[in-house]
Amino acid sequence: MEIVENNQRLGAGIITMSVLYLIGQAFTMLSVLINIVMKDEIARMLAEAGTISEITTAQLGVTLVISLILTVSIILILFKKYIGAYIFIGIEVLSLLFSIITGAFTLFSIIGLVFPGLMIFFLYKKKEIYFANLKF
Repeated sequence: MEIVENNQRLGAGIITMSVLYLIGQAFTMLSVLINIVMKDEIARMLAEAGTISEITTAQLGVTLVISLILTVSIILILFKKYIGAYIFIGIEVLSLLFSIITGAFTLFSIIGLVFPGLMIFFLYKKKEIYFANLKF
């Protein structure tokens, strides 16, 4: 395994997407924590609104773990660590599978693939930093 010189610049795309991801993950973690703390109140409000779907504590826990791992992977990407790109791609795939399994896969989920797709595109453009050990 060869070591890549990390004196290359990241690029505006990776930096912009990383900032957007970090902001989004902060809101996600905050909302999950609020949902966990106020679970009964939120369930009551959903029942009053006529919504049948209830989010379980396990689903909130998995969402929180996914959000934390995504945050760590984005930080690793900003530090030009190739493992961050692999973790990012892997956790995005797992997140998509989790959405499909929990039945939350909708048209919005497809639109939600735009950000991961753009991030992977920008990472691939800097493949000499993140995917140097792969042969394309």
